[in-house]
Amino acid sequence: MRLALLGFHHETNTFATRPTDYADFAQHGILRGDELVHRHAEAHSTVAGFLEIGRRSGVPEVTVVPLYYATANPSGTVTRATFERIAGELLRSLAEGGPWDGVLLALHGAAVAEGYPDADGEVAARIRAAIGPNVPIGLALDLHANLTARMVDQATVTVLYRTNPHLDPRLRARECAEFVVRTVRGEIHPVQALETPPLVINIVTQGTDEEPMRGLMAAADAVIARPGMLTASIAMGYPYADVPEMGAAFLAVHDGDPAAARAAAQELAGLAWQRRQSFVAQVPGPSEALQQAMAAPRGPVVLLDVGDNIGGGTMGDSTLLLAEARRLGVRRYLQTLYDPDAVIACVAAGVGARLTLLVGGKTPDSPHPPVEVSGYVRLISDGKFEDPTPTHGGWRFFDAGTTVVLEMAEEQTLVLTSRVIGNTSSQQMASLGIRPERYRVVVAKGVLSPRPAYAPIAAQLVLVNTPGITTADLSRFTYRERRRPLYPFELAATYSPAIRG
Repeated sequence: MRLALLGFHHETNTFATRPTDYADFAQHGILRGDELVHRHAEAHSTVAGFLEIGRRSGVPEVTVVPLYYATANPSGTVTRATFERIAGELLRSLAEGGPWDGVLLALHGAAVAEGYPDADGEVAARIRAAIGPNVPIGLALDLHANLTARMVDQATVTVLYRTNPHLDPRLRARECAEFVVRTVRGEIHPVQALETPPLVINIVTQGTDEEPMRGLMAAADAVIARPGMLTASIAMGYPYADVPEMGAAFLAVHDGDPAAARAAAQELAGLAWQRRQSFVAQVPGPSEALQQAMAAPRGPVVLLDVGDNIGGGTMGDSTLLLAEARRLGVRRYLQTLYDPDAVIACVAAGVGARLTLLVGGKTPDSPHPPVEVSGYVRLISDGKFEDPTPTHGGWRFFDAGTTVVLEMAEEQTLVLTSRVIGNTSSQQMASLGIRPERYRVVVAKGVLSPRPAYAPIAAQLVLVNTPGITTADLSRFTYRERRRPLYPFELAATYSPAIRG
């Protein structure tokens, strides 16, 4: 049994000014053949889970052939030329390596390209057209997918992450691959049902370890445990992609019974709809959050900068919290900023040099201008580090580009990077000789993705509703393509799963 492994992974923020081009994918990683094994075999990613099915002792007759995988940081709309080039490379690798007994496909589920609002569905459709109607396709997706009927219709079985932060990509991909193997053998006959109520789940209420999502995920687990049910997934949606299918979706996969799959998907959607008011949350603003941190009996208080969420498509250079912290006189303060120009200036000055410079706030979507700071260059690093533990998304190898640690007189530390990189690994600071637990206030650019790194050392984790292209206040965005009505934008939206057939 030969299974092709392919992937195109991008979370597209359509409100980002700068488009995403081929160079962005090339910088982050376009992997071919054994390069996938080198980068992912010992990681906790989707690709790692797909690779694992070919190495398990119980299925020696299964060979997973790694072909092609392209990914880039969450960012703006993918240019049409870039999408066509990547899709062409992906399909050529599939054609040159065939024939295949099955395909293992790693997509995100919230990719948008010029001319293709459902870029993931377009990729899946082209693969289906290339291999024909009878070859099973296993589709593994991010929990933040804006799941569409087109994606599901092209796949034989679809599996989404079930944790947020995403600590289970490897497990879910392995599960997906096992379903493909069993389908090829004729042991199971998956049928899928998708339900899409008119519901948006705010990003700040999507943590699966907390209510309201914890109870909803428990309900999905109960559905999966039923006789004949293969899997069930909750797509929480990605509200920063203005596309017709933006919003929550619910998927159930049964072994041969379409009615049972449909009933299960409707049940989960109905339960979510009953809880719809709990998915609208109030989050403190910058001043309130910083004052709360200063008043805390002990630190560190980790402030999660929602509006500058690198995992949602920002550049990580918002200076709003830094400016407010300096105004309030916050001491023992730590944060990262993406600023290649500032890095160049610090490198030119050298370790130990003192200088005054403007940092952050230099990209088009930054919600706050640069801030003037003075300090000395304590360290210059190549910015590369590795984390063998499960991180958000399962990545193992990281590259922040040339990185500078700037120490300021106000007991404030800035980590300046020349590449956009999220604060998802504890090894980011450890590789620079920084111990976050010694600080009073630590700013992490994200919502849930930094939690595995910072929860073990944080006295408190506080969400901060800052402005930006990932703000929690969705009323700030002008949506042109989304479906209507959609709760909570239209409070009068209705959903009746029992009569949807």
